[in-house]
Amino acid sequence: MKKNISAGRQGFTLIELLIVISIVGITLFASFPGINRFSKQLSLSGAAKAVVSEIRSIQKNALLRHETLSLNFNKISLPPGINIIKSSNIKFASSGYPPPGGSGSIILQNQNGQTKKVIISSSGRVRVE
Repeated sequence: MKKNISAGRQGFTLIELLIVISIVGITLFASFPGINRFSKQLSLSGAAKAVVSEIRSIQKNALLRHETLSLNFNKISLPPGINIIKSSNIKFASSGYPPPGGSGSIILQNQNGQTKKVIISSSGRVRVE
């Protein structure tokens, strides 16, 4: 009795492999713009967190030194493609609260036009929107 060799066939044909590779390639190619936007959004969020960290550090130092300190934008290193498009004169008094006129906001923008707003309230609260 002869065994049927084709009944226990294993592996894929070259055509099947090419079709699967083509489908995967098209899917990856179509997802690149979304991945690029997502990475720029992550970079913008990271920059906003770095600005918040610097602001809170100034607030803490104003309390420790018992003097009024202001934010120096030259000390903040932003990732490439992130710009400050609006800023206020941020200050903290020795109490840790902003003096009159020391609160405000900072707006960061990435290359895609997406923005994050860092807000410093008159009570000294720092948040990102």
